[in-house]
Amino acid sequence: MAPRSRARATSRTRRPQRSRAGKKTRVTDRPAPRRSRPAKRTRRKRPLNGFFKLMLKAKRNGDESFVYNGQTYKGKKHPKLKMIYKRV
Repeated sequence: MAPRSRARATSRTRRPQRSRAGKKTRVTDRPAPRRSRPAKRTRRKRPLNGFFKLMLKAKRNGDESFVYNGQTYKGKKHPKLKMIYKRV
C-alpha cells in the first residue's frame, strides 16, 4: 500500500508558523472582534409612477381597460396575475 501524500495529511493539522530566521512564533487563534458600526438608516421605497398607479387600480377593480396619457390599455385575463394590460 502506497503511503499517503504528506501535503494532504499536514494540511488538516495546524502547525506553528516559522519566521524567516527559523524560530517558532505563536499562532493566534482569531483576531480581536471589531466593534460593530451603527446601523444605517433604511431608505424609503420609490413612489410608483402614474402608469402603475392607474394599472394597479384597474387591476383591483377588474376593469377591461384604462387610459393613460391618451393611450388605451386593454386587459387580458391571466390565471395567476389576474390581468395583463397591453397597449391597443
